[in-house]
Amino acid sequence: MDTIVQTYRLTKRFKDAEVIKPLDFTLKKGEICALIGKNGAGKSTIFKMLSGQIKPTSGDMQLFGKTGKKKARARKRMGFMIETPAFFPDFTAQQNLEYFRIQRGVVDKQRIHEVLEIVDLAKEKKKKFKEYSMGMKQRLGIALCLLSSPDCLVLDEPINGLDAEGIMEIRKLLTKLNQEKHITILISSHILTELELLATRFVFIKNGVVVDDLSKEALVDKSRKQILLKVDDPAKAARVLEQAYVDLQYQVLPDQVITIQNYAEKAGEINRLLVDSGVFVREFRTETLKLEEYFLGLVEGEQQ
Repeated sequence: MDTIVQTYRLTKRFKDAEVIKPLDFTLKKGEICALIGKNGAGKSTIFKMLSGQIKPTSGDMQLFGKTGKKKARARKRMGFMIETPAFFPDFTAQQNLEYFRIQRGVVDKQRIHEVLEIVDLAKEKKKKFKEYSMGMKQRLGIALCLLSSPDCLVLDEPINGLDAEGIMEIRKLLTKLNQEKHITILISSHILTELELLATRFVFIKNGVVVDDLSKEALVDKSRKQILLKVDDPAKAARVLEQAYVDLQYQVLPDQVITIQNYAEKAGEINRLLVDSGVFVREFRTETLKLEEYFLGLVEGEQQ
């Protein structure tokens, strides 16, 4: 079965607020899929519906092609880290995982050593959880997710609060799990530059609606170049550009800056048009648009 998650018109309403609007979403085997959105966009709500913590208001969901009662069994093939796991502060990593191994009915005791090796915590045998750095705590959380040998990990903000070294460790770990252990990963984060390095697919969500869904290749293509110009009269410049290019995608930013998301190949022509139309161009350059700028334009900016 190549499809891990399939949702059909999935919704979630809390009182009068529809947090997730009809959602059709598919997660395929082998993907590292990044769910991107501002706080309150609905990312955690989607994850909690997948994990069974909350029930959808309407719609349907399949996990590994299973629905109904069979879906609960299929969910055991997934590891979830949606909120920080409640580890015992005075226990070592081994003691904490032994508690959860018994609680979750994992028969193989050797699995504890295996997952601690995978997340590079096997050498920290005597150190108690309360002495762990934030990065070590997050890695232990991932070890807990791996305890039942899942085929898919669902991770909500696993690099939140980490320093640069901790972020790099988590990125390397998740890449290794995906490439060597063939584990599918669904992840959310606010640190978009990291997702750009890690993910193979990017799903943008705003107010409970998926507003774009791109492969890595499509994102690179879509965000390849943009034109940035600083002019004396942005309103006039915008009128001139709109008349010349009907489907122009642009934004007017503070400090008399305009960014143009398409027609990068016509940069010279655009510059000459503005000058010939009496617009004083103070600065003009083409630049690569990063995921962060694309995200801001998509889910925050008022794109024209």
